[in-house]
Amino acid sequence: MMENNSYIHKLTRQLSQLSDSERDDVIDFYSEYIMDANLTTEDEIVQKLGTPKQLARKILADYSIRAIDAEDQQTPNQKSEPRSKRNIRMIWLVILALMASPIAIPLLLALIAVLFAFMVAIAGVIIGTIVGVIAIAVAGIACIIGGLLISPTSIATCVFFIGIGLSAIGIMLVVAPLGYLIIKVLLEMAANFTRWLYQRFSKPRQQPKED
Repeated sequence: MMENNSYIHKLTRQLSQLSDSERDDVIDFYSEYIMDANLTTEDEIVQKLGTPKQLARKILADYSIRAIDAEDQQTPNQKSEPRSKRNIRMIWLVILALMASPIAIPLLLALIAVLFAFMVAIAGVIIGTIVGVIAIAVAGIACIIGGLLISPTSIATCVFFIGIGLSAIGIMLVVAPLGYLIIKVLLEMAANFTRWLYQRFSKPRQQPKED
């Protein structure tokens, strides 16, 4: 019984990201599961459920996926956290869970490489959008200032440069939200792919029952 308590205690410490009620539900479930399965030593528990860290990673990934699924049923006013932030956390938790799952190393490396490629693409779009927006904004402002400075000598040239500057700022206002939209789409694709990988390759285990 002492070994069982030690395992449960270690598991509890690994589940700090869950709310108190969620953590209590998980601990109650696995305490009962261990007792019903008559697992009397920590070695037996680990053989059945994995180490506390491995089991915790899978539980956190499961809860993160369920949280996103539940969010889809909520109205916009009920959503307390941006979807993109939830997706990023879910991707990270799933990667940790996959690393703790009994998957062949070459396959695991291939899966992580694909996820890494998604994240590199997202980072590239973010950097490209930021650099592009800044460059266009600077060029637009420079044109407007240049046009105003040259206005005493040539009204036509002044209007020309101000027109270019305003056009550049208009392009910036289009590029910025377009880049943001592309980032959201790529992140959603990465999250969906990550979820599919987890459901496809994660070793099935007993999970806490839904209320």
